[in-house]
Amino acid sequence: MTKAIVVGGGIAGMCAAKVLAEHVDEVVLLERDQYPKGSDHRRGVPQSKMFHTLLERGRRDIEAIFPGFHQLLESRKLPKVSFGFNCALMTPRGWGRNVAVPVQRSLFCTRGFLESAMRDLFAADPRIKLIEQATATGLLSQTCADGQVCTGIRYKLKGNDKTLELTGSLIVDATGANSRAHQWLQAINIDPPREHRLDPLLTYGGQLFKLKPNAKFPKHWWWTHGAFIQRVPPTDNAAAHLIRQEGDLWLLTMVAGDGDELPNNEAGIDAFLSRMRSPLIHDMLPYFQPVGDLTSYRLPKNCWKYYEEWHETLHGFIAIGASTCVFNPNQGQGMSVAAGDAGILRNCLAETIAPEKLPKLFFHEQAKFQRNAYQLACSNDLKFTSVQGPRSASTRWFNWYRDAITAAGAADPWVARNVAEVDLLLEPISKIYQPWFMLRTLLAYLFLGWRQRPSATDRVAPQPPGPATFPRRLRNTVRQSLSMAMRFVAYRLRLTR
Repeated sequence: MTKAIVVGGGIAGMCAAKVLAEHVDEVVLLERDQYPKGSDHRRGVPQSKMFHTLLERGRRDIEAIFPGFHQLLESRKLPKVSFGFNCALMTPRGWGRNVAVPVQRSLFCTRGFLESAMRDLFAADPRIKLIEQATATGLLSQTCADGQVCTGIRYKLKGNDKTLELTGSLIVDATGANSRAHQWLQAINIDPPREHRLDPLLTYGGQLFKLKPNAKFPKHWWWTHGAFIQRVPPTDNAAAHLIRQEGDLWLLTMVAGDGDELPNNEAGIDAFLSRMRSPLIHDMLPYFQPVGDLTSYRLPKNCWKYYEEWHETLHGFIAIGASTCVFNPNQGQGMSVAAGDAGILRNCLAETIAPEKLPKLFFHEQAKFQRNAYQLACSNDLKFTSVQGPRSASTRWFNWYRDAITAAGAADPWVARNVAEVDLLLEPISKIYQPWFMLRTLLAYLFLGWRQRPSATDRVAPQPPGPATFPRRLRNTVRQSLSMAMRFVAYRLRLTR
């Protein structure tokens, strides 16, 4: 390959372009929008005003592609939200386990904040040419001995009806959930891959807030970075969270199921929050003042495009991120999967850069990674009776098993840590089927229920239990160890004898 064209300048597109720049002579990125300044909202991402999570797998993959990414976020004062330490979490089983030290395995900030850091690192690479305000309209192709070869892209610039053409050895569709690749393929007489769809029937609403001048939380409110109340299957489809974001901003998110509409005024928001299982967020909101209006967004359907089973031959064309697989954002997987796909593309490029070999190899490896996240998203949605979709015996068994793992994890931290590796996309789902994991889960589920902390009463209380503390014996050990270390340092510096 000598030239690669990436269509779509979101997280998947920027990561793919950066990876390709290591292997080809020239990379061109087409982006429909004009990139905003700083962390402002990007028009082409309507859900960017909603709550976003970057899981640990996504953070690692972006850091590998854009070295210094996490350090740049830290320098811009990335909020350090940790469930159970400075953020209260109410799960379907009640208040989550509190921890004495912060455990930050996901990043919580606005989509614009993340993308602005990536754009700054992306723009510093001279090997990538950016064409903004360019909308792709179709594919260029030629017939070869065993099928067709994708040779370029047609596009139009904003304000100009003239169709332009750009040729390249590899075309990457990173346009996201609204990808028109199916229409592009049909236009060149190629049948697109089959699809699976599942509508979660969820509506999100988001509004930014700031603390009022001189407002201070009560001293016993240890949840200084927010609160998160999850949905409860099979019928409780309402959720809400108020989480600290960058720049002293807070984001209120409300989720309504069954296709219901969200409130659009202050009285409606107050009524919605007052109906939650805990009044915590309702009690927190008077300390804040709104910054901007409430924005609602109907979540897209879960969608899997079976490119790995695609029988058509189109050399030099691949699709990445949400262009191939769309998730219910309630799982917080979208950005992490997009970055993970780019990491997979890097591994595939290390094996081959031949346009006729790369697509099949990439689609196969991509499907193995995405299938884990897609199963987690769809299985969780099918727990709710309002979601219309087939509930096979395997799906019902999987959901029962996941509930058992959750119950076991409340009693056994080992189970909780290991299943978290799966939820954070660091390990495949097959990990929870390993014999030792299943045995440990069964033992914890049957015999360690009495060890659950906090107690069953506290777990369903309106207010979270008190913060976790170190055991007294451990505190004494740490204190003594620090004292000995300080005395040793003072002796080595000849401050004492």
